[in-house]
Amino acid sequence: MNKAFSILCGLIFICAVPAGVAPVSAQQGQDDLRRQIGTIIVTPGSGPSLAVADFQPRASGVDAALATFNDTLWNDLKFAGIANLAGKSLYPKTRLADPATLRYDEWVNDPVKADYVAFGSVLGAKEAEGYLYDVKTQQQLLTSRLSGDARDMAHQFADQIVKLLTGQDGIATSKVAYIQNREVSVMDYDGYDARALTRDGSIALFPSLSPDGKWLAYVSYRSGYPNIVVRSEDGLIIGSTQFKGTTTSPSVAPDGRIAFASSKDGGSMDLYVASSDGSNARRLTRTRNTVNISPRWNPKTAREIAFISDRGGSPQVYLIGADGTNERPLLTLGGQMDSPAWSPDGRFIAFTWDGGGGAFNIYLADIASGQVLKLTREGRNENPSWSPDSRHIAFQSNRTGRWEIWAMHIDGSEQRRLTRTGGRSPSWSK
Repeated sequence: MNKAFSILCGLIFICAVPAGVAPVSAQQGQDDLRRQIGTIIVTPGSGPSLAVADFQPRASGVDAALATFNDTLWNDLKFAGIANLAGKSLYPKTRLADPATLRYDEWVNDPVKADYVAFGSVLGAKEAEGYLYDVKTQQQLLTSRLSGDARDMAHQFADQIVKLLTGQDGIATSKVAYIQNREVSVMDYDGYDARALTRDGSIALFPSLSPDGKWLAYVSYRSGYPNIVVRSEDGLIIGSTQFKGTTTSPSVAPDGRIAFASSKDGGSMDLYVASSDGSNARRLTRTRNTVNISPRWNPKTAREIAFISDRGGSPQVYLIGADGTNERPLLTLGGQMDSPAWSPDGRFIAFTWDGGGGAFNIYLADIASGQVLKLTREGRNENPSWSPDSRHIAFQSNRTGRWEIWAMHIDGSEQRRLTRTGGRSPSWSK
């Protein structure tokens, strides 16, 4: 029970790679990652160049909306990492508001040397029109009529550009759930528009959004015992467990099933899978004097679950089939591991590790090759959670003196703080 309680309070455990496989150097690992995912992560001097011209006003009284739109669009596309953004100091002085004012030679030649240019107009406080052109072929790639507040419109346009240039959905309209002040809150992917999602008046822990963002599972003490509560996207409770014991770390599968850890059937923490409302719980692991926690579905297949177990002496990452079969270790690096997080495309597992005795940081394991890359280095960093596009990771860090939510590219670059008033246990979803 002491172990289970310490886990519930957030103490770190962790995972590993096939025996004999060592972590690669940071630079080598980043280079390997970039080769694997091609143009999705773009380093300076490689990949296409995208110019993002400031949108122009087409109505009076839109100055505030215009400034917000332009800042948000730039930040969205910078963090997306799909192209090198040409610096605005290089742009021509001609104001670019619509296709009639586009002079291709000003953008394709020195000093801009862009492959693409995005531009448009803010037509009102809640209306804008955006364009994307290939300035080398002089082709119009995108025309978009946008509506909503300034941030919403910029997020929409950024995602449209990402989709057109990569064929993959962007993340600018995605959400992150997290713990703040003992309740579950949710915010935009960039940290804006934070609001409380629960008001249980108790202790909430370990939020887990479903991959489509329609369900939230979390641990609540509202019944007196730590149990799983499941809510719909509008906040209504659709189910909960009613166990007397320690129940923790839920994870929602693409089909709505919930995996979690509980001591409900004895002194040990074991893994269970239940229906989307928390009913029909089925036990997966059966161990004695062992802690099995932090189950995380493979969202690509929903047939495997990664989890943490200390059965070998120290907490490591194991795998098990969703039917309870084929239970096996995944990584064997030693030290203490925690919080395995499977990327939506099923290719990587991010996890927390103390490096065999050092500070806890976020690491990335390539499932196929077994390579392990260290992503964070400053402060203590825990609880990774993947973006829906498998290209970014949110996590909690105390590098500023208290726990806050941060996000970064899959290779550890572009680390940015999302919260300013505290936050733990992020869960990222559409």
